Amino acid sequence: MPGSAAILRGYAESLDKVYGEVAPTGPGDLAVVTREPLGVVAAVVPWNYPLEMAVWKLAPALAAGNSVVLKPAEESPLSVLRLAELAAEAGLPAGVLSVVPGSGPVVGAALGRHLDVDAVTFTGSTDIGRMFQGYAAASNMKQVWIEAGGKSAVVVLDDVHDLDAVAAGVCAGIFTNAGQVCSATSRLVIQRGVADEVIDRVVKRAAAVAVGDPLDPATEMGPLVSERHAERVLALMRRGAQEAGETVGGGPLEGAPTGSFVRPQVLIGVGPETDIARTEVFGPVLAVQVVEGEQEAVAVANGTPYALAAGLWTDDLRRAHRVARRLRAGTVSVNCVDALDVATPFGGFGHSGYGRDLSLHALDKFTGLKTTWFHHG
Repeated sequence: MPGSAAILRGYAESLDKVYGEVAPTGPGDLAVVTREPLGVVAAVVPWNYPLEMAVWKLAPALAAGNSVVLKPAEESPLSVLRLAELAAEAGLPAGVLSVVPGSGPVVGAALGRHLDVDAVTFTGSTDIGRMFQGYAAASNMKQVWIEAGGKSAVVVLDDVHDLDAVAAGVCAGIFTNAGQVCSATSRLVIQRGVADEVIDRVVKRAAAVAVGDPLDPATEMGPLVSERHAERVLALMRRGAQEAGETVGGGPLEGAPTGSFVRPQVLIGVGPETDIARTEVFGPVLAVQVVEGEQEAVAVANGTPYALAAGLWTDDLRRAHRVARRLRAGTVSVNCVDALDVATPFGGFGHSGYGRDLSLHALDKFTGLKTTWFHHG
């Protein structure tokens, strides 16, 4: 909730930071370029951060002057329905924000095909993102902005000294929210010189993660979103165990009240071409890939069709700049974990989608350029 409030405040203050342009036309003419709202924006958001993901879409779209129809995920509609109630109480005009719960094949498809929807902004899987592109092509060629999945790597180079901090960061990058984070650093790409010591620390931390009731203050990792999703994650854990050289942890939590509780898993010695190194699990599974040098580390980190985020741990500032520029990712977090702020753009390349959430750049998705040309005879 505090993060969502901060984003709303940020975009409430953003519009005086966006300027029109005066084009360098010939004598006697004046051309001005302005940004204007597109009209109706359909926002389709996921279940893993249901309120904040919605605000990522709503805040810039509304600030730019659009109306928004929001479809929450089937698993998590309540927080955005409450948000719509609060928006009405705050005086937002009727029809400016509508929340339409329902299933993707029904509500999502209807929004994607609707002739009065001018743009779709979507966060979710790559496969569903492709479907929205198809809906747009089959209807009114509406703009479609996709923020899809990731198989992000955290690269640990052999000049780091604070190995405890590295291990803590690696674990936070994959076990936060039970790994249900699109930008989770689910691959550890580590140079051999520090591999044994860091992996040992990571394994011990993973084994010590307290999995349980999320309302218990002692819990560090709660359940997955549903038993259905847990079944998929457990199947990938079993496949990963077959592909890795060594498997630590994983599997269902014994004695749990439902089947949605899953223990963290660390897969050591994962080859770059294995399924578990390329498939987004969206669960608490860390694939460890040991490399010899910096060049191999970059090649392995870039070796998936996703390019959403990356982590990098090094004590050498020159090396940090050099390697970060070579990592294909929308955000590279150096010596920290999954860094983001309302002031910085978030999004990726390749199968991770295109366009950016957050920052002033998000306004580009919800506005169109208009040229007004004045001729003086």
